[in-house]
Amino acid sequence: MKAITSLAAYRARSMKGNVHPKIILGGPLVLLLILTGSLWQTGCLAPGPPAEKITVGSILSRISGLLYVAQDQGYFKAQGLDVDIKTYASSPESLKDLKAGHIDLACCGIFNLVKEALAGGSNLRALTVLCNGQIMDLIASRDRGIREPADLRGKAIGLMKDSAAEYFLGVFLTLHHLTLQEVRIVAVKPFALGEALATGEVDAVVAWEPYIGEIVKKMGNAVVTWPSQEGQDIFWVMAGRREYLKSHFATMEKLLLALEQASKFIKEHPAEAKKIMSRRATFLPADWDKYPVRYDLFLDQGLLLHMEDEAAWLIHNRPTDRKELPNFMDYLDPEPLLKVNPRAVRLALPGSVSPY
Repeated sequence: MKAITSLAAYRARSMKGNVHPKIILGGPLVLLLILTGSLWQTGCLAPGPPAEKITVGSILSRISGLLYVAQDQGYFKAQGLDVDIKTYASSPESLKDLKAGHIDLACCGIFNLVKEALAGGSNLRALTVLCNGQIMDLIASRDRGIREPADLRGKAIGLMKDSAAEYFLGVFLTLHHLTLQEVRIVAVKPFALGEALATGEVDAVVAWEPYIGEIVKKMGNAVVTWPSQEGQDIFWVMAGRREYLKSHFATMEKLLLALEQASKFIKEHPAEAKKIMSRRATFLPADWDKYPVRYDLFLDQGLLLHMEDEAAWLIHNRPTDRKELPNFMDYLDPEPLLKVNPRAVRLALPGSVSPY
């Protein structure tokens, strides 16, 4: 059959029944696809800009849930971001790499930023709180004669040094009429807490999930547990170097937008969010309700007051030349969050919000 070279010829042939009306649609469509492919290969029709890569350091825990949900649901990708979540055993380790420039951002307890501020010269800033809640327990061995908090006197307590576990243990002891000087603190890595308690290396430990569940499951009725935070929240924040946050302001906006979407998803689909988190961080189903965590982005006066409490405790209990509290507003960067969600920033801002 000869090729159809004009619309008139097509009409004439189709009226004779030799050409199906739908066949003609294939020609222009195929031509368009071929032309588009040629333009793409020659660079005349260029692809969109590549996703901006960000490396975020965090421990493997449910408190990093916003990161896991945002990644799983494609919220980072939708903002043009390629977020690599690098796992660390502890906050001090991730902050070490952050200060060295090996990663772009780090998730950590606010206690770690307070310690940096007291040490002086820190250029780290908290971008937002990622979650807050009650996640720590003090777990003691009944075999060592511990039945109530008063029995901790003279005992060895294992915990992750340079972490919020130190502060919350100190508060717990004070509320139960004990002092840090009346117990012996032993530095133990988080993943080794259960083994240290089981073997008798220590008499008690301060742990968080998922380690709490692992210890209780292994030792059962041989241990007694108490909430070590005594009603005070831990604040889990995302932090970055001052110069990085300043030079990547638009990127931080996109990141926070993605995390805001993740926060909304967790509230609207808690069962699905639990499944997403459980694929990344091991935790017992019962821990979800026993250790409630609120996944909200914010910076507020309550956070500042908590930072001042931790700093006052550190000044009193740790060797330091610092006798006055720093201005912790200097260690927050509220501008990106203020742009994304003004209601999430509840600070008494003096004039300009810029910490620079």
